[in-house]
Amino acid sequence: MGGAMSVQHIAASAALVRHQLACDLARYDLPSEAIDDAVLVASELVGNAVRHTRASESGTLDVSWDVDTSGVRVSVGDPSDTPPSPRAAAGHETEGRGLRIVDAMSDDWGVELAAHGKTVWAHVPIRRSDHATP
Repeated sequence: MGGAMSVQHIAASAALVRHQLACDLARYDLPSEAIDDAVLVASELVGNAVRHTRASESGTLDVSWDVDTSGVRVSVGDPSDTPPSPRAAAGHETEGRGLRIVDAMSDDWGVELAAHGKTVWAHVPIRRSDHATP
């Protein structure tokens, strides 16, 4: 279960992804905190791709998500073959925390290299108080 979308390689695309992902995840029996966490992670991954990669020939990023009983896996594909690396942002800086946020909100994240770029993914766990399944 999940979804996918292609978005333009522009900063405003993060808002489109947040909206679509939140709407899609609301269809499942997920705690609101899990939805919020997945939406935040997706927004950070899209933002990082826009800020740190050049646009592909099509000018798009590929975003997908999969839901299972353990969590939500969010993936963002971009045309760069350079893996992202977390950096330490100074206290006054407004940027540079994206991958640290992804790392804190997910139980695992990584990079899959492909012939024409990479996919950065993160698995956001679902913490439940009951035993409902998506």
